[in-house]
Amino acid sequence: MMRTRLHSPAALAGMGLLALASAGAHGQAKPAAPPAPSAAAAPAAAPKPRLTPITALTFSGDGKKLAVGTYGEVVLYDTASWAEAGQFKQVVDSARSLAFQPNGSLLAIGCGLPGRTGNTLLWDTAGTDKPYSYPAMGDTVEAVAFNKDGKEILLGANDNRAHFYTSLTSNTGTNIDAHNGRVTAVAFSPTLGTLYVTGGMDKIVKVWVEKSGQNVCNFDQCDSGLTGLVFLNNGTQFVGSGLDGKLYWWGVSHDERKDTYGGYFFRQFEAHPGGIYTLTGAANGQRMITGGADKIVNVWNPDNGQKLKSFNDSAGPVYAAALSPDGKIAAAGGREGVVLIWDVESGKLINTITPAQAPIQTPKPVPVPAKSTGKSGKKR
Repeated sequence: MMRTRLHSPAALAGMGLLALASAGAHGQAKPAAPPAPSAAAAPAAAPKPRLTPITALTFSGDGKKLAVGTYGEVVLYDTASWAEAGQFKQVVDSARSLAFQPNGSLLAIGCGLPGRTGNTLLWDTAGTDKPYSYPAMGDTVEAVAFNKDGKEILLGANDNRAHFYTSLTSNTGTNIDAHNGRVTAVAFSPTLGTLYVTGGMDKIVKVWVEKSGQNVCNFDQCDSGLTGLVFLNNGTQFVGSGLDGKLYWWGVSHDERKDTYGGYFFRQFEAHPGGIYTLTGAANGQRMITGGADKIVNVWNPDNGQKLKSFNDSAGPVYAAALSPDGKIAAAGGREGVVLIWDVESGKLINTITPAQAPIQTPKPVPVPAKSTGKSGKKR
């Protein structure tokens, strides 16, 4: 899943200019008609509240729920009626990544205070268990993924690290300190117990063997930081998206007799001028979706790279996108704070969702300890 930097220039563009008054025949603004002497002055219209960006989206494994991440909360929607079905208010800052447990009710939420903490929470959306918190990472958690049977989880964070947990609630697993930049994309192979991949702002994709934890392949063809990774159904090939606006296809080969691995790069093309901010796949592996700086949402065939549908209804950059498990419903949102819902088969926009906004809180400054002084009284 793609997680987008909220400090990007695109994210700062939310404070748009006011529309100019219409011009008269000679190019001058038309003067407003004076009010009638007896008319009372109309009250000034209250300013519209500024919506916070949509930062993460994901569908449940059965397709019945859509989770929407924004500042301070995750909101659940029933996909039959698109009515709100639940809220989770324990998000630290923005929900930067979301993943539903396959065929389960657990929702993994990656969040945290930029430059301070990285938090990963497990929310039981069925409401039976209390939220579970993983050990904090050194910076925001940008990517989360479950393996196919939902018993393992992979995290990527802005502290340049990833973490692979072999149990959802025992904190046992592997700390991965192998990237020279923020880890912003992670994915499991759909072939259970084989491979997983990590990608980051160091422009590198690393392939790992799940059972041994060995790093067997590295790919460096991407010209920018990685923003998403999606496996193909064959379990050995995968797609990556970059801030350079391109999609990349890689594959891993395995010689079982020698137990050696090799890698190959076999396709790339530009998908979104200005950068891809999000890449995710449908649970059935037959479609994937992207969004980016160009305000466009595209649905693709991951096997051959064919573009199946393109949607241009977004008024701003797209930070998050998701497909229903069968790939027939698409959802996307971004800077504008609105989730757009499309029927992929017909290409029609069928709904829009505006989540209730949590109040934005300014984090307290971290106190800086005073420097010690020597005998001379000067600060060291």
